[in-house]
Order: sequence, then structure tokens, then C-alpha cells
Amino acid sequence: MVYGSITDYSSYADSYLSNYPRPSFLGHIKRTAPIPPQEEEERFEAKRAAHANVWLLVPAMTGTVAYYLFTSIFRGIRQREEEDKAVGGKIGSVVYTGIVTAGLSAYIYSVLILADGHLMDVYWPIAGAITVQLLYFAAVYTWLYRLDYSSFSAEVEDEPIEELLTFLYFSITNFATTGSSVFPESITARLLVGLQVLFLVFSFTMGLVFFTNP
Repeated sequence: MVYGSITDYSSYADSYLSNYPRPSFLGHIKRTAPIPPQEEEERFEAKRAAHANVWLLVPAMTGTVAYYLFTSIFRGIRQREEEDKAVGGKIGSVVYTGIVTAGLSAYIYSVLILADGHLMDVYWPIAGAITVQLLYFAAVYTWLYRLDYSSFSAEVEDEPIEELLTFLYFSITNFATTGSSVFPESITARLLVGLQVLFLVFSFTMGLVFFTNP
């Protein structure tokens, strides 16, 4: 691709004739190549797509709020007291979490596809999606623990803040695969943890593919 002569640099975005070449923050001379109009358009499309596809994050954001509300409203529910309701809540949690994971994965994929190798241009949208995912899984873990204390091998005081911090910590360490003092014991808990790990594998693989093959 031919960028043109130095006298044409002022016609490109992010290029300034007056300081070309210019010193970088390390002090050495850095020659800044102009951004061609087509590449600038691609970057704009990637950012626009990140905003346009935010609806894919709605299930995760809605579920985060809903599960925290459910945990607060139905704080007295125990498995030994209302087993049928607990079973229904567990099945619903797994099904809805599958929908949430699919939406988050679709959002990450759509953003990376349109980024066309310019990953730093979509850093914040991807970081935002991962943050929403961490908060959602913390909420659903807390809700599951409230439904059935035996779902996790964790001794948590009956305090909303402590429960939230405990399972937010578990969500982060599970996503980072660093290990935690909290372990999933029930089938439902293991399915939820598996879905979060699958999202990690998908995100890491997609990021690696687009980073190494821009």
C-alpha cells in the first residue's frame, strides 16, 4: 500500500507534518506512519459495532441484577424447606446462564471480527464484556448458594456483603483459573463453573487467533 509523499500526510487522520519525525515517550525518534482512510474507516466500524451490539450483553446485565434481587428477596429459602422450588431455580439458572454465555460469546466474536486486527481499538468493549460476565457469575453463584448451601464447599456468614464478595472472588479466580478455597460440589454448580470456563476458553482462543493473524 502506498501512503504518498510526506507533503500528503496532513490529509490523513492522526498525522501531523509539523512533528514528523517526532520523539516518542522513550526519547528516541519515532517515525509515525499515517493511517490510510480505509484503515481509519475499519477502526470506526469496529467501534461502532461494539456499541451497536451491546444488546447481546443485556441478558447478562439483566441476570446480574435479577439474581441479586432474588437472593435478597428470598433469603430464607433452604433446600430442606422447599426442595421443589430449589430444583426449579437450579434448572432455570443453568438454562439462563447458557443463554448469557452465548450472548457474551457472540458479542466478543462480533467485536473481534470487525476489529480486523486492531485489537486495541476494541479493548474497552471487550474488557467491559468480561467485567459483566464476572459480575453475572458472581450473582448466579450467590443465588445458587442461597438455594442450596451444599452447592459449594464454602462457609459464608449469612451476610449479603460477605456472600457477594466471596462469590465475586470465586468468579474472578475461576475465570483466571488460579484456584480458590471455594469448590463446586453439586452438579448444578459444576455446570455453571463449566460454562464460565468455556467462555474463558472461547475468549482466549478468539483473542489469540485475531492477535496472531490480524
